[in-house]
Amino acid sequence: MLAGPRNSTVVQQAAQFQPLLLAVAIAAGLASCSALARSIADNPLYAAFNPAFIHGNDVDLSRFEHGNPVAPGSYRVDVYVNQVWNGRQEIQVRDGETPGVPSSYCFNRSQLAGLGLDIEKLPDASAELEGDDGCLDIGRLVPEARVNFDLGELRIDLSIPQAYLSRIVRGYADPRDWDRGVTAAFVDYNANAYRNDNRGSKQTQYYAGLNAGLNLGDWRLRHNGSYNQSSGDQGSSSGEYSSISSYAQRDISSLKSQLTVGEYYTSSELFDSVPYTGVQLASDDRMLPDSQRGFAPAIRGTAETNAKVTVRQGDNVLYETNVAPGPFIIDDLYSTGYAGDLEVTVSEADGRSRTFTVPFASVAQMLRPGVSRYSVVAGQYRNDDLDDAPHFVQGTYQRGIGDQWTGYTGSIIAEQYMAVQGGLALSTSLGAVAVDVTHSQASGLPGGDGLGESASGQSYRISYSKLVEPTGTNFVVAAHRFSSEGYLNLADYAQLSSSNGGGVLRQRNRLQINVSQPLDGFGNLFLSGSAQNYWNASKGSDMSYQAGYSNSFRWGSFNLSASRTRDGAGESETRYMLSLSMPLGSSPRAPYLNSSTSWSDSGDANAMVSVSGTHGDRSQLSYGVYGARSHSDGENSDSGGANLQYHTAKTNISASVSGGEGYHQLGLGLTGSVVVHPGGVSFSQSQGETRVVVEAKGADGARLLNSSVGTVDGGGYGVVAGLMPYRQNEVALDPKGTSTDVELQTTSQNVAPRYGAVVMLKYPTVIGQPLLLTLRDEAGKQLPVGADVLDGAGNSLAMVGQGSRVFLRSEERQGHLQVRWGEGPDRQCQVNYQLPGEAGEDTVPFLQAEAVCTKRPGRTELARR
Repeated sequence: MLAGPRNSTVVQQAAQFQPLLLAVAIAAGLASCSALARSIADNPLYAAFNPAFIHGNDVDLSRFEHGNPVAPGSYRVDVYVNQVWNGRQEIQVRDGETPGVPSSYCFNRSQLAGLGLDIEKLPDASAELEGDDGCLDIGRLVPEARVNFDLGELRIDLSIPQAYLSRIVRGYADPRDWDRGVTAAFVDYNANAYRNDNRGSKQTQYYAGLNAGLNLGDWRLRHNGSYNQSSGDQGSSSGEYSSISSYAQRDISSLKSQLTVGEYYTSSELFDSVPYTGVQLASDDRMLPDSQRGFAPAIRGTAETNAKVTVRQGDNVLYETNVAPGPFIIDDLYSTGYAGDLEVTVSEADGRSRTFTVPFASVAQMLRPGVSRYSVVAGQYRNDDLDDAPHFVQGTYQRGIGDQWTGYTGSIIAEQYMAVQGGLALSTSLGAVAVDVTHSQASGLPGGDGLGESASGQSYRISYSKLVEPTGTNFVVAAHRFSSEGYLNLADYAQLSSSNGGGVLRQRNRLQINVSQPLDGFGNLFLSGSAQNYWNASKGSDMSYQAGYSNSFRWGSFNLSASRTRDGAGESETRYMLSLSMPLGSSPRAPYLNSSTSWSDSGDANAMVSVSGTHGDRSQLSYGVYGARSHSDGENSDSGGANLQYHTAKTNISASVSGGEGYHQLGLGLTGSVVVHPGGVSFSQSQGETRVVVEAKGADGARLLNSSVGTVDGGGYGVVAGLMPYRQNEVALDPKGTSTDVELQTTSQNVAPRYGAVVMLKYPTVIGQPLLLTLRDEAGKQLPVGADVLDGAGNSLAMVGQGSRVFLRSEERQGHLQVRWGEGPDRQCQVNYQLPGEAGEDTVPFLQAEAVCTKRPGRTELARR
């Protein structure tokens, strides 16, 4: 978005033609080698031109000797420091105070810290800061710093030596750059209709899921709900709307937290998540830099010289940096999950190197040293089926104590209920483990189910993970929990204490385990399973587990698996499955053939073959057809069906049909979003909490590169959803598909939105017919190269290039131009023009015309060449 004087937009057209001018000028300047050599010695960015080699040798080229000049004014641009996006800021451009230097790029003192500059490291900075009038020029303030302003992209690149920068954590986005967006409203919808005919019994079902939001300042209001309706062939019909949640939420930036008021859910880090109506203040890890989220160990070592430190995990290089002699610490590694120990290599300047290993394993409870996570909730347990749900207060706290330790605790207090938890997570060379115990105490219970009017008990939980490096075996015990008979969680207590609540199954043991084993290029083996039993159930344990093998080849892939399940009644089943997948061709959009066969020890069997694929340059159309045969209870049955999904810029449309012996079914669906913003109403196929509304007036048809099929609509707006909050997001447009009369002044911008924000990004456009104009003076001679071309209001439009040609866009059928190549009436002339032909009749990419530039007012008609 451009903010500044009136001529700051149209100057961008000049930037398109300047490279051609500079190429000619540089070639001509080679004749003055001795003067150029002396100038370069004083200033390596200096370029001298010999006007004798340029037609019209009285043209003044001094303004190009230090780079392309930028018109003075105020510009809102993306600032990059050493190629890393720093934020979007307002900067002032002034005429250069040093003779021959065309422009100064001004930052104020408050912006310096955001750029990462360490003021104390700058030589002679005090004098510059004392004289600060709101214009601190980085190129003059910081030794060896360079500034490059790309007017076409509204981007300024600062090259600053690392010695003058403070240490900035990787993945950091300054909260001052978090954009809360504009006042806006939206509705994300998912609507489906089904018609089923089963042996003459017909039924129609309708479903609509809604996620509605309204953003007002810092607050975000949200509502989630769904509507279901069904009707039968007898004329009976029933419909019901269910409200899932309704709440207001806002960021608390100073605490890196979210404040939520209304119907919401508690966090699940320590206690089981429950629905409630009330207020919650909880940490939001998304506000932390990427290098502080999750867990990764701190690496400590000592360098004897200026050394290079390389951190590897398996065959992957995770981190590489240069360190000075002496102790060093690397504490900003990105979280890498369960991928194994870290190998650290210190390469000294004299060629020596040494390697050591840092154990690394993690569980979900672990945090980095000094990082905290908390939540505080006060409200009422939410369950519409209970008459008297309890009020409660819940608090949790986690903190990284050291490089390998994380401690956590929490408590729930209700009217006649209390639960307290304490735990510790540890990362060792033998793996990562977390152990915690929760004590609960409840009173006022109705009795029965093995419990009296009061109950107390404990629940013990252990989590473990380990990657065995030599074999690549990854063990993850997601959770093993044992609860004593008197232990109740909050949901159990709410159900038992309510006057209309029923009995609940109180869990005794639960075990989950996952093991994966790569076979060194020969596929992968996996094993997963879970088992649980209950105190107040006479039946046995629920159990399920699955084992399998998968592999991929050039022709496709296959998967073989076996699973076994057993319910509490002792009924069990073993099922086997073989699936194959392969492309039907070598092109990237070739359809895929998928087949699967499954059978069980009870004699049931099923076989299915399907073909699926996509069509369109942006995969707008996806399709699938299938056929299946089943064998059950000694009988065979056949079925088949097809489905289509078409993705448009404004919605997604789906249709399906299926049928078998005695039944058939039809289905239709729509998904998409409606966004109301300051510019109007926009329809979009993309959904998500955090989104951008692109404004590019006149650029209808331009593609939104962040969206699969999104485009700018006829009103000049487009919607991009699914952005990462609190992170840099590049939002780009592809002008392909727009009218030739429209030019995008910038095609890419960066934004760091807050969670749930609706941000408006303006992409300036110039609308008008493109015109290549060849000018001559009254004597028929060419005009000087580099002469400025201005409109009737004095705004700079372009410059005269090679062959006395000017490229510009004309918004009107006729207009007035002024050409100026110096001071005084003898160094300027005027053109009054009228475009040839009738409006709208030209289909060529641009018009070509000739005109005479007179030194006194007059009118010159243009004739098409």
